[in-house]
Amino acid sequence: MDTLLAQILEAHGGLDRWRQHSKVEATIVTGGGLFPLKGLIQDRNPRRMTVWLHEERSSITPFGAPDQRTMFTPDRIAIEKLDGTLVGERTVNRQSHAIGA
Repeated sequence: MDTLLAQILEAHGGLDRWRQHSKVEATIVTGGGLFPLKGLIQDRNPRRMTVWLHEERSSITPFGAPDQRTMFTPDRIAIEKLDGTLVGERTVNRQSHAIGA
């Protein structure tokens, strides 16, 4: 393990403590130029972001409507209802990330 990483983990309770948790949540306010570049309207409303610690997965709630969220994995981005019902999805392909796509 990298020395710096080991020091950081130790300062926050050690690797065993890290393994006890499965995700972290934070209130975020988005900004910047990416969404406008894609032609999407961006607001400054606070949202809840969840990031899973032991897998590549994240989610933002609400998204698009009060009862919807995003669900991102390396292979897919989806909009779901809070009960998990699929609203729409796109399998991730590098071309979809191009500016103007």
